[in-house]
Amino acid sequence: MTPEESKRLASPEFSAVLAADPVIRELRASLFDRKDLIPAAFDALLLTGGERIGKLPVRPLTPAKWAFLWVVDNPFVTGTEKRISDLDLDIFLFVLACPDLRQMDFPLTRLPVEARDYLLASGLSAEQAAAEIQAVIRNAFSPLAMLPCSDGNPEEVFYDGAWIAWIGSVAVKESGMPYDRVIHELPLSLVCNFYVAWRRRESMDGSKIKRPQNGEILNRITARVNELGKEFLNKDKR
Repeated sequence: MTPEESKRLASPEFSAVLAADPVIRELRASLFDRKDLIPAAFDALLLTGGERIGKLPVRPLTPAKWAFLWVVDNPFVTGTEKRISDLDLDIFLFVLACPDLRQMDFPLTRLPVEARDYLLASGLSAEQAAAEIQAVIRNAFSPLAMLPCSDGNPEEVFYDGAWIAWIGSVAVKESGMPYDRVIHELPLSLVCNFYVAWRRRESMDGSKIKRPQNGEILNRITARVNELGKEFLNKDKR
């Protein structure tokens, strides 16, 4: 690499390219921190009392709550690109605070009314509450990070009601608990752990299931930076 090329790669323009790259953002987000294990460990021990989002007492995100939020098209769950509204935050916080969805005794049409002011009750700004909710979701799905990357171009996975039914049925076999207790009482992170344990034992790629290693991720980040650097320099030559 020439001194001029090194100077170009140290420029704000290339830094902006790296900052905007979705692949690098995703890889950086997947870097493992031992602190990330703490919430899932508490879930695994069923130590689920006393959690709060801001000032609002909340309960674990269960498979049933996730499926319910999918049904009502909450963007935190469906991943839709629409702007997240205060009502979306209210509904997610309401569902998270609910001890048991089986105790809900009102029609879905009243959900916006019943969930009103839950964001206000948290004492957080919309941005702060959204960050807390995203952390809850990351914790719920963190065990799946142990699964090996799929080769080729697999179909996109939708974490909808059908997926909940599938992973819940696996957790029933692994835990020996009734289905209704699995989906309504167990934290989603624990159900994901049951799935990982089952897949490690039953699938052909079970030996590849392991905790993500930062060294591997950093190598992939380096390779991506090198790839973008070549593209950036080649663009200058055109």
